[in-house]
Amino acid sequence: MIILTAAALGVSAGQTRSAAAIALVAALIGITFAVAAITSPGPVSILAFVYAVLGFNGGLMLFVLGLFANARLRRAMRVSH
Repeated sequence: MIILTAAALGVSAGQTRSAAAIALVAALIGITFAVAAITSPGPVSILAFVYAVLGFNGGLMLFVLGLFANARLRRAMRVSH
């Protein structure tokens, strides 16, 4: 579930097309993990943080691949008509 949520954040941040928004969301993922680690009474899994970072980056990559596929399909439709 962490990976899916982080991937959704990556796609959503990518849709803004703002480097500041993408960096802010990435920083907020790290800050949220740090606050959770500080306030947690028990041990914190660093693996969950790694999953969140990988999910966020994966979501951004999926968004960019979607943009690329959309551009290729639009170009192919213009050429065929």
